[in-house]
Amino acid sequence: MSRGGRRRRFIMRGEARVWCPGGRWGPRRTRTNECWATLRAEQLYTALLRDNSFAVRPGARGRATYTVEDRSVTVTWEIRANSVWRRGRVFWGCSRCGQRCTRLYIPLENSEPACRRCWGLTYASRTLQNYKNTIWGRGMFARMFGTSQRDWAFTTTYENRQRRRDMSRERWEERRELLVPTSAKWR
Repeated sequence: MSRGGRRRRFIMRGEARVWCPGGRWGPRRTRTNECWATLRAEQLYTALLRDNSFAVRPGARGRATYTVEDRSVTVTWEIRANSVWRRGRVFWGCSRCGQRCTRLYIPLENSEPACRRCWGLTYASRTLQNYKNTIWGRGMFARMFGTSQRDWAFTTTYENRQRRRDMSRERWEERRELLVPTSAKWR
């Protein structure tokens, strides 16, 4: 926080391990969608279900090796009991802090995977501050386009939720056959 309780629009040296030097008001935090690669636990869950030699159940642990553009990355994972995921929820183990997470980020091509907090990353939606009706959203801009920044923000949020819902349905369709017990398939 800066003077007067307002949030600073830039970061200071040492606040984040990676940053973008060309922010509007100086260096800014790197956003998660700007990372070179993102490892998602959902992808590992589907891969574990496909691998018939491995029992997917709570308490299982292991190491996974990912190849991202000709670069191999090895990370640890663990399955925890969960009421939504049938065979437990898959979590990555952050190599820096050791905490469980569902996303590991590789912000630069030569960096190691770590969680969002360890890298000091932020989400794009946090930096836009577009849920407020600002001067641009109330004045000439709004009259010219017939909408405000707030309206655009709600529309974008709705579209992102729809996209995530569709991706979830696709994952479920892909996993449906994998989740049926082998004894039930032959009845």
